[in-house]
Amino acid sequence: MTARRNPSVKREAITKNQLIVQLPCGPGADLDRLFNVEETLLQAFAQNNFATVDGHDIGEGRFNIFIFPRGSWAPVVDRVVAFLKLRGMLDEATIAKFLGKSQRYVVVWPEDFSGTFSL
Repeated sequence: MTARRNPSVKREAITKNQLIVQLPCGPGADLDRLFNVEETLLQAFAQNNFATVDGHDIGEGRFNIFIFPRGSWAPVVDRVVAFLKLRGMLDEATIAKFLGKSQRYVVVWPEDFSGTFSL
C-alpha cells in the first residue's frame, strides 16, 4: 500500500467527518489518471473552500481519495459527482461519507449501493 497525505491538514482524532472517493485500481490501472482526479479535486476545492483534499491511499485494488468537508456535505458531494461524471468515471466510483462520531460509512454513490463499504 502506498499513501500520500497532505501534511498541511491538521489531523484531529479519527472523529472528523470525511468523504471518500473510491476508484478501482487493479493491475494495469492508469495511475496517472487516478492521480489526476485527486489533483483536480484538490485544486477545485482550494478555490471554493468547501472542502480540503487530504491525499490518497492505494491498496486492496482500490484508490481512495480523502476529502474533509468544511461545512455541509451537499456541495462537496455534488461537486465530486459532477466532476466524476464529466470525466466519465462516475460509473466506476463509490463515494462514501465517514461519519466520525459514529465511526461508520454511509455510501452516497451509487445511489443503489448494497453491500459493505471498506477502505
